[in-house]
Amino acid sequence: MRSNRPLIIIPLSVLLVVLMVITAFVTPKKEILGAWVSQENPANKLEFHQNGIGTSYTKNTESKPYHYTVSTQCDEHSQYQSLFVKIIDDEANSSKCYEVKDSNDQEEDILVLVDMENNEEHSYTKVY
Repeated sequence: MRSNRPLIIIPLSVLLVVLMVITAFVTPKKEILGAWVSQENPANKLEFHQNGIGTSYTKNTESKPYHYTVSTQCDEHSQYQSLFVKIIDDEANSSKCYEVKDSNDQEEDILVLVDMENNEEHSYTKVY
């Protein structure tokens, strides 16, 4: 009599791998949630909210809210094992992509975003 064990183990293994991949890409969004103050210019602040809405402040003046997404690709930019934050301005019908620098190289309360248009780095310190 043949065992059905391999028929059960293979689909469960595939499901486990799929769940691990999904979890790996959900977690980074949680890492950018909160308020961040620019290290270059402390008058500039970014806030990323749980609902995919963000706000930026310059000299304590709030900008209009924008949408953001965190993904492994952004417009024409895509790199293996990189994450991107896409800032979407609904009113202007435009978007801008930033690569999130590898958090393994950074402290937990530091966020480094690289502007994909000009390769300029922007560093932020987490406030809350």
